[in-house]
Amino acid sequence: MCPHFCMLYYLENAEMTECMTCGHSRYKPRTGRGKTLVAYKKVRYFSITPRLQRLFISPRTAEHMTWYQAYDVVHGVMVHPSDGEVWKLFNSVHPHFLVESRNVRFGLCTDRFNPFGSFAAPYSCWPVILTVYNLPPGMCMRPEFMFLSTVILGPSSPRRNIDVCLRLLIDELTQLWFSGALTYDISRKQNFFMRAALMWTINDFSAYGTLSSWSRHGKLACPYCMENNKAFTLANGGKASFFDCHRRFLPLNHRYRKNKKDFFVGRVEKDVASSRLSGEELHDVVLEYDDIVFGLQSGKKKFPNFGLTHNWVKQSIFWELPYWKTNLLRHNLDVMHIEKNMFENIFNIVMDVKGKTKDNIKARLHIALYCNRKNMELVYNESRVAKPRASFVLEKNIQLLIYK
Repeated sequence: MCPHFCMLYYLENAEMTECMTCGHSRYKPRTGRGKTLVAYKKVRYFSITPRLQRLFISPRTAEHMTWYQAYDVVHGVMVHPSDGEVWKLFNSVHPHFLVESRNVRFGLCTDRFNPFGSFAAPYSCWPVILTVYNLPPGMCMRPEFMFLSTVILGPSSPRRNIDVCLRLLIDELTQLWFSGALTYDISRKQNFFMRAALMWTINDFSAYGTLSSWSRHGKLACPYCMENNKAFTLANGGKASFFDCHRRFLPLNHRYRKNKKDFFVGRVEKDVASSRLSGEELHDVVLEYDDIVFGLQSGKKKFPNFGLTHNWVKQSIFWELPYWKTNLLRHNLDVMHIEKNMFENIFNIVMDVKGKTKDNIKARLHIALYCNRKNMELVYNESRVAKPRASFVLEKNIQLLIYK
């Protein structure tokens, strides 16, 4: 691929030796006679179809590929993704896919990591992993059943150019949806055409924005509320804040809606939550943002009214999947990052960890502007500024007991 993520040397471009966008050479200069050509950059792709076929060929796994249809359902308890509303809606919209119980359903996850360790030189490597949901929960999360499909090598991050690297995977998923692959099922001793569908992606919020193509920065960071939120810019520091944006989701008769003291000072919440766009409606919106050139210029181009009425940076390649717009839930946030980040922030505030607590001078300045908490406002004594102790901060002797 082009080292600037402009294009793949693939299909009709397989024989090209220069990038059609930036003109960069495909191969490094030869250093001696008879040396093989070495590409400047490669994307490693491992086809998923043969590995799916092996799941049905092996007696150890073939009988488990329809487990989700045979287990005892417990009412009101989600044991498997098939118990969820997203899975059931997919079945109702695509009944022809449900006819063959052995058709495969995936979840996709990817994130950036440095394979050389946190203390090495910065290097951004993106593995793209698929999880097979046909298997029981105790099996589908084992390493041997988590299929590494793509490895996007660094040293730089692809950012919004990640669609160029995902082209091979999307093409194979499209082929598996329409025509499938002839597969032998050893448990039933018969051939069938195996089809597959990608149900959703699971990422942290940073990778969420990369895959969905909705920028997670600024006042429009929420990919569901979009431009219909009440986020504002903090007076000190200039950061976007979503303080008191949650009361609009409460019932209309909830007592917190009229509370002018414990939330944004003087505000009574009368608005209701905005309606969530369906997949078809969202697809009609993103069709306007398909005119993008990948590579060096992709990060510099912004569509009109970016940050004001929308945060779209491009049309994600996932919309090319014929069923993507019918999915109720396309992108998920993983639990691990949310739990870790929330715990660290709360712990550092309660323990008053210097340099890491969010209860700092700027936060106290914001309290005087937006909240009715006089006991937490800064106290000015001549040339010195004092920060009153918050009620949620533990005493030193209690902190020592926790550390012990």
